[in-house]
This record gives sequence, C-alpha cells and structure tokens, in this order.
Amino acid sequence: MNNDGQLHESVVVNLFRCSNLLERIGRKLVSEVGLTSVHQWFILSALSGGDLSLKQLGLNTHVTKQNMTGMVERLKMGGFVVTYDDAGDKRSTLVRLTELGKDTLATLERFGTLSDRACIDRLRLEELASFNGCLLKLIDNMNED
Repeated sequence: MNNDGQLHESVVVNLFRCSNLLERIGRKLVSEVGLTSVHQWFILSALSGGDLSLKQLGLNTHVTKQNMTGMVERLKMGGFVVTYDDAGDKRSTLVRLTELGKDTLATLERFGTLSDRACIDRLRLEELASFNGCLLKLIDNMNED
C-alpha cells in the first residue's frame, strides 16, 4: 500500500476511534439526564432550532424514518417532545421540544461544554476551525454516495 493509501486508512481508523470515545462520553452524559442514547441528544439538538417533521429529523441526524419514529416515541414517553399533525400536510408529523426537552438540552450543552473543554481547548482556534471544515467536507462527501 502506498503512503496515500496508508494515510487514508489511518484517517478512517482514527475517525472510528474518536467516534467510539465520543460515544462513550456521550452515553455517560445522556444517562445523567434521563435519556437512553446519544441519538436522543442529537434529536433534541436538531429540534432546538424549531419544530421539524420526522422526515427532516431523519435527514438532519442520518437516521432512517423507521428508527426515528421509535426514538421520537421514546422521547415522547419521557416527556421530552410532543408530536402533532402538520396542518399543511396531514401525512406529516411534526415534533416539538417540551420545556423538559429544552431544559435537558441546556443541561447537556453545559455538560458537553465542560467535557469538550478537557480535550478541545488543547487545540488552537485555527486548528479547530480547520478540523471542523474537514469534518464537514467528509460528511458532504459521504452523503453524496
């Protein structure tokens, strides 16, 4: 394997390693606020900008509609979100954060900020901005496939 191939492989492996570590940290944080998965945090975060349809939530979080429906139902049972029919399209279900959902998200953001600072503050702002740009490009490229 040439150096380019080794570098690509190394990047992929390191992304998975980073993902596993973030998942471990995230599971600990969400368990402290009564959520059962990191994906539920992603859903609450996606809803922080306003109500979204199940379809849009799935697109924003890269979760299938079938899985999204189950996750939203569990969030609903926990009192974190409510659902309602879209007045403009009766086939579409919209999801909204409850006050508990908003409070939970605010707590998670505080936890996340404290946790992020432990590792992210070690990077210069320019490094962090460059890294974020690279991640966004990778996400866009993977979405094209």
